[in-house]
Amino acid sequence: MFIDESGEANITNPDPRFNVFVLCGVVFSEDGYKHFDAEVKKLKNKFFGNEDIIFHSFEMRGKKDAFKIFQDPTIMKDFYNDIGSIFKTCEYWVISCVVNKQKYKEIYPYKNHAYEDALTFLCERGISLLGKKNKQHVLHLCLEKRGKCKDSQLKKYYTNFIKYGTEYISTDEFKMCYPRLHFRGKDENTNGLQFADLIAYPIARKQLSPNLPQPTFDIFDEKFYSRGGRGNEYYGLGLKHFP
Repeated sequence: MFIDESGEANITNPDPRFNVFVLCGVVFSEDGYKHFDAEVKKLKNKFFGNEDIIFHSFEMRGKKDAFKIFQDPTIMKDFYNDIGSIFKTCEYWVISCVVNKQKYKEIYPYKNHAYEDALTFLCERGISLLGKKNKQHVLHLCLEKRGKCKDSQLKKYYTNFIKYGTEYISTDEFKMCYPRLHFRGKDENTNGLQFADLIAYPIARKQLSPNLPQPTFDIFDEKFYSRGGRGNEYYGLGLKHFP
């Protein structure tokens, strides 16, 4: 599971213009990720001439730096058609938690652990997705580095809940989770993390403006983990709202 976020996890002073925090997990099988990674590398070579380009939602939307090529509408259209095909055809599941920061602050006035709470939900649902009895599976969690202090705190939090379990997942079931988090720097160019970033922002926009068209969200809508397997009844499973 590759994990990235959209918005700021600190709920002390919620921004009314962007009052959600989204933590997004993208789950691949080992073989599924190899195929996905190869397709993304081909895409990068096609449009940028190398595999070193790092996809970042903010810069891409702003058509900045390497993404200035998107100022040409034909190139931008061709790129988004190709990456849309990757969104649609590659095998993966989306598990995401949307935190309403204003509600969180009202219900938990002395608590500021939106990231940690969301990570717990992602792990619980990741285990449910794989099947609690399938102990031959191991769920690895890969996150982007957020700084030495934040990463250290998150490691402790993660170690604690997989050791003692939660209200919904037992200690024995949490053994499916690899005991250590994998942290990667942006400069390590991990395509799974970049993909999680590209998915997290449309999820946030969908929650902030539910009545406006969100074409990118619609592309991966059927990839959410749901009661029907994929594509339906995913609220509370593949898409969790909290609180």
